[in-house]
Amino acid sequence: MNQSLARISRPWIWSALILALALALPYLPFMDRSRTSLAVLAGIYVMLGLSLNLIVGYAGLFQLGHAAFFGLGAYTAAILSIEHNITILATIPIAALVAGGAAILISKPILHLRGDYLCIVTIAFGEIFRIAVTNNAFGITGGSNGLFGAGRPEFPLPWVEPVPALVLTLALLLYVYLTRKSGPVVRWGGAGLIAASYYLLPLVLDQKPLFLISIVMAVVALVVVAALHDHQVGPRGQMIALVVVVALFAVVTAVRAEPIVAEIESSLDEYFNVGEPTTVLGIEVTPVAFRRDARPYYYLVLGFILLTLVGMRRLQDSRLGRAWLYVREDQLAAEAMGIDTTQVKLAAFAIGSAVAGVAGVLYAGRFTVVAPESFNFLQSVIMFCIVVLGGSGSIPGILVGTLGMVVLPELLRDVGPNFLYQGLNPAVILALLLGLHLYSARGRFGGAAVESGVIAAAFFVPPLVLGERVLYVPGLLMALAALTLLPIVRRRTGDVLPWIGSAAAVYTIVMLVAGRSLAPDLQRSVTAFRIMDWRDGLMGAAMVVMMVLRPAGMIPERRRGVMFSAVAETPAPAEIAVPQQATVGDAQ
Repeated sequence: MNQSLARISRPWIWSALILALALALPYLPFMDRSRTSLAVLAGIYVMLGLSLNLIVGYAGLFQLGHAAFFGLGAYTAAILSIEHNITILATIPIAALVAGGAAILISKPILHLRGDYLCIVTIAFGEIFRIAVTNNAFGITGGSNGLFGAGRPEFPLPWVEPVPALVLTLALLLYVYLTRKSGPVVRWGGAGLIAASYYLLPLVLDQKPLFLISIVMAVVALVVVAALHDHQVGPRGQMIALVVVVALFAVVTAVRAEPIVAEIESSLDEYFNVGEPTTVLGIEVTPVAFRRDARPYYYLVLGFILLTLVGMRRLQDSRLGRAWLYVREDQLAAEAMGIDTTQVKLAAFAIGSAVAGVAGVLYAGRFTVVAPESFNFLQSVIMFCIVVLGGSGSIPGILVGTLGMVVLPELLRDVGPNFLYQGLNPAVILALLLGLHLYSARGRFGGAAVESGVIAAAFFVPPLVLGERVLYVPGLLMALAALTLLPIVRRRTGDVLPWIGSAAAVYTIVMLVAGRSLAPDLQRSVTAFRIMDWRDGLMGAAMVVMMVLRPAGMIPERRRGVMFSAVAETPAPAEIAVPQQATVGDAQ
């Protein structure tokens, strides 16, 4: 039991904290309407990054036309919603099939290409799609103006039957499938526990809106059990976690039933429009439509992200996921092992593009406008950079990449670079840069600490001696240049300390001599500078710096049974021994 609890706690501390932060994010004090809307957009890009990670990170295929499949999903949803009056969420399977089917048709003839050649063809398809929708292909895309008036998400009132029964049936089927190898106690006992707790409180307390809490409980139980199984936690640990989840929901709901019901009803009035009962396939349902407020969209997108994450982890550890890994690392060896590499790569393109199509539906439902400029080549580049910046093949890296490529530029849209030399900001930025340098230096921490001290001294001395805080700006540029060039100099000379010491001394002397005369002009230039005017160039420069400092990405891929080294060092002749077998073990 202690071992099971230990296996639960180790991988789940950070995951639980991130999930709790994600759930509470819209209600934090600094989250206004615009920032919540930005969080919705960031969530859509997280889904796009995850979908592209299947193609680029798992299968190792270059794809720079991913925005086309994103656009196919958005246009499919908008056309079906506007022309055929189909509710936007009901178009999700159709949009996924359209995007995935298009990926199969486009990629099957070109999968024999590799590397840059495959990348060029995907760029061409992305441009063909953009030109086609701009020219109003088949008279249904609206041309350069796009399509307006796509429907907002709509769902049946969740506590009016038969919705609770249908949701419970689906949840139990998924639970039984996910726990098919966990033994009868977890499989059938857990299913009975979920079913009993699902109906218990709403019926005992006679509060039908509490079915919404029961639905959330069932979804959380599914996610927890699936993730624990994914981390190879035993049946006892899975059952303990399931009991904890159910008991926690039951206690909180029983103690605060009336406030919860009041909050549900007030939120329903604030964020949704409740329609008149209607009949769908012979069943009477009460439709509930989203309003313009971003909070419901945020939780809708968050739910799809969680489903995508669970699906990706299941794929990653499946036979198909291991086949993607083998094809990425050595296609010839994979073919020799009997893997049909064409079908494996085709599956990566199809599944990744289908998920991008689902993200397109969410985009169309949130903004109700679909236009060609939303799916141009720059969007494909941003998606690709999200994957590469965070770490190719790394799921946590997608979150980091989205923060750097989507969230940060939007937050800095109207911000001038004055913050670079105000308050403690310069010290914080330098500490982040040097901390990243120290983290990357694992086997030579002492030398990296000396290098960081030399850079910090050259950074702080001129502004403090001359009393001109604006000199922190060239100091940051100096630190970035030094940290970027250090690996190159180290590979060429071995000992970088004389070089970095000489360069830092020259920089310090120049700043001390000319800094006071340069400060007024430099401050005027910095004040007039606007980050958004140079966003694309700054993003490109940041990508170059990151690829030099951390070529494997901010959070490199870590997969059980697989070890990747960011830098392969050639041993000296005297150190060469019998080569050890490289292990790429099964993830199961």
